[in-house]
Amino acid sequence: MIRIISFTLLIVLFSCDDKHSNQKGNSSGIDLEARRKLNQRNYSLLDSSAYFVDSVIRSFINQTLQTSQNEDYTFEIHRAQLNPDQVTDAIISVNRLSYAQNKAALSGYQAQAENLGYMGPFNLFIYYDGANNSFEIPTPVPSSPLLPLRISFEHISSNKYKDLVVDFRIRNSSYKEIYFLFNNKPSKVFQWKNFDGLGTKESEAYSFEFNPGNGPVRDVLVFNAKIEQPIKAIDPFIYKPTILGSQELIKRFFYIPAQGKFFSTKDGPEG
Repeated sequence: MIRIISFTLLIVLFSCDDKHSNQKGNSSGIDLEARRKLNQRNYSLLDSSAYFVDSVIRSFINQTLQTSQNEDYTFEIHRAQLNPDQVTDAIISVNRLSYAQNKAALSGYQAQAENLGYMGPFNLFIYYDGANNSFEIPTPVPSSPLLPLRISFEHISSNKYKDLVVDFRIRNSSYKEIYFLFNNKPSKVFQWKNFDGLGTKESEAYSFEFNPGNGPVRDVLVFNAKIEQPIKAIDPFIYKPTILGSQELIKRFFYIPAQGKFFSTKDGPEG
């Protein structure tokens, strides 16, 4: 399967969609100058008008996820330099809550789906390579779509560019994942809880730091933390708690290039 889709193909698909909409009487203006520039070298989609960027991304999402014509999904663009080429890239996070709810209703198991926070592959992200004007196929992050993915970037594998950090919810818990680019494709290299048991007496929480290690990749330090007590009743599936950090180090993860992942010794925080 071809994983990277270039704008040469994407613009053709988008142009076809645009012609079809114009036949229906849609007279919305298309950024023709931006479309022309996208076929030139050294021009990025991110330099185009907001309308054109939105249109191209929606066209790509519709094509790759095969969404229905009326699906009410949302997406957000997060910009950062994610590789050594010194060109701005992007992560597009996609939330398909409406699709998850409709699917649950049609399945006859809506109550069970609600109890699980509509857990499933309904949160996704897409890597956009600014230098090549290309998209990677969507990466699903199994989670609860009641909240969209939280996207951030950190210097972990390099001081010259940043790496992707994804936080997501599963019922009353939250997890953190780190992705590195291998052959310009995102690959998960780390996962740990942000918190668990939100709204219960057995809650737990963690905070993180990225510190220089023995190699070029920073170590991931995990500290014990606490959840600040909310002052009123909460919905544990969607409440965003304040995490109170500490200096109690519980785990140190180090990167092993041959394995392409972070590891820690079984015992003790200094592994």
